[in-house]
Amino acid sequence: MLSALVVATLTSGLAHAKKAPKAPPAAIVGWHHEEGWKGDCYYPKDWAALGEGDRRAGRADALAAMKTQWTGGRDDGVNFDSNVVDDVETTLLGLPVKIEAVATKNLELCKAAMVSGDTGAWASWMGSLNGALNVGECNKPLAYTTFDYLDIGTGWQRPVSMCKGDVAHVFGTTSDRYRVSDKGEWMTIEGSKEAAIGNDWPCNIEGCTVGKLVGKFTGESGVELLFPIGAELTFQAPEPGVLMYTINDTTWYDNKWYSNGRIDDHAAVTIEPAGGLQ
Repeated sequence: MLSALVVATLTSGLAHAKKAPKAPPAAIVGWHHEEGWKGDCYYPKDWAALGEGDRRAGRADALAAMKTQWTGGRDDGVNFDSNVVDDVETTLLGLPVKIEAVATKNLELCKAAMVSGDTGAWASWMGSLNGALNVGECNKPLAYTTFDYLDIGTGWQRPVSMCKGDVAHVFGTTSDRYRVSDKGEWMTIEGSKEAAIGNDWPCNIEGCTVGKLVGKFTGESGVELLFPIGAELTFQAPEPGVLMYTINDTTWYDNKWYSNGRIDDHAAVTIEPAGGLQ
């Protein structure tokens, strides 16, 4: 009887040993619907398992999918304020690494809403998301070159956002002429030799002569920096803010471009990124 018990035990052990191990469930990626849910939720990829290239692609896919649902495109009762969605999208495009955490939290809130049918907590999170993403961040770096024609009939123009440490190279054409009074001298963006004295001028510090192209940087702290530009200048932002330019003048109605009778001059101004702090 003992031999029979041993044989039975060994046979049972071999039978168990021959069973293939159960494969772990495949990770859910993309839109998924559980029984009882009122709609689908988007499952992002496993970020930690991706290489950098796949990770970037996964972020783009997740943001596009989330925006589709946030704006009512899934026909599941979810439809958040379009201005809120646009602000969040703009921020995440500037800070794509944060898409990973947002997609993970979004899935958690989506699942809860699809079970309960109540999107209140999800909407509340969306409403405060852009502010939370921007804490301590500058999401508008100087990343693109801007080109425009100088308007001599108005004041500060062409606002360009910069982050702390961004470096802007500002330059313009110096062959185009204009004057800033009816009978004044013809000049270029390098200005005249006449000093701008008094508080009425956009820039009255040293180097900001009459008619010269000048710049202003307004930081998020509210501090303004004024400086001459002329033909060109390289400027580094001390904090997040906005860079603008104008010609140094006190009146605009009497300004006039030089004309040879057929073609009027029009100076072009370019602002391009020139490196910066990383």
